[in-house]
Amino acid sequence: MVSRSRLTPLLWRFGDAADAGGVTFVLAPFAGGSAYSLATLPPRLLRPGDTALVVQYPGRGPRITEPHASGLAELAEEAARDIVRHADGPLVLAGHSMGGVLCYELASLLTAMGRPPAWVVVSAARAPDRTRLDPERVLSMGREDWLAEIAAGALVPPADVSEVADLLIPVMRADYLMLARYRPVHGPLAVPLLALGGAADPWVTDDHLAAWEPWTAGDFERRTLPGGHFYYRDRLAEFCAAIRGGPLAAADRFGMRLDLRN
Repeated sequence: MVSRSRLTPLLWRFGDAADAGGVTFVLAPFAGGSAYSLATLPPRLLRPGDTALVVQYPGRGPRITEPHASGLAELAEEAARDIVRHADGPLVLAGHSMGGVLCYELASLLTAMGRPPAWVVVSAARAPDRTRLDPERVLSMGREDWLAEIAAGALVPPADVSEVADLLIPVMRADYLMLARYRPVHGPLAVPLLALGGAADPWVTDDHLAAWEPWTAGDFERRTLPGGHFYYRDRLAEFCAAIRGGPLAAADRFGMRLDLRN
């Protein structure tokens, strides 16, 4: 059982603080998601001495009474400040769907703050300039449109849709609108990046994953696993192994701890 504590309104820590040689994994949920939605990852992801910081967006969970975030760049700025305060060692960023774009923005900001991540994993996410969302379309979507969107992405099991729709739709609308209005202002990252996705994802194809390559000047990989938009739910071991790839892979292979700080 991995312990959980709230460091700031925006950051939850799973596990203890990282030790001197430990890695801090920053995990960013999908649109409509919360820190709870990624709680299955830390138990499989962390090694002794590591920790995970999971982003808790406003407007859900214990923050349900707060206004939803309206700007992805502003959300990333707040998260970057919190991460720098609460993480001393090497950083690995991993985000799913909207969380992947947030991780790109975070990586840019953290680099500018002198804390570049060692490795960035974007999962089931389109590149910052390839959004499929249009603000006017998001604002015009009615209940049936949202139910179809939820079904297409398999966001929740079909049997649960009617029970959670009234809570989920406003959250998704706010997150979709934030992503639709996002425009990147940073250039390519200077760190290694993995674009990972589901082979049967209806929204993010292998071509969309390939479109991430110009967004990093570091090493680039892309990979697909069987499944749809939420492929990782049935492949947690493979998903976490992918996140622990890149600069961490050799350390894991030989049971070593590397100082990945730049």
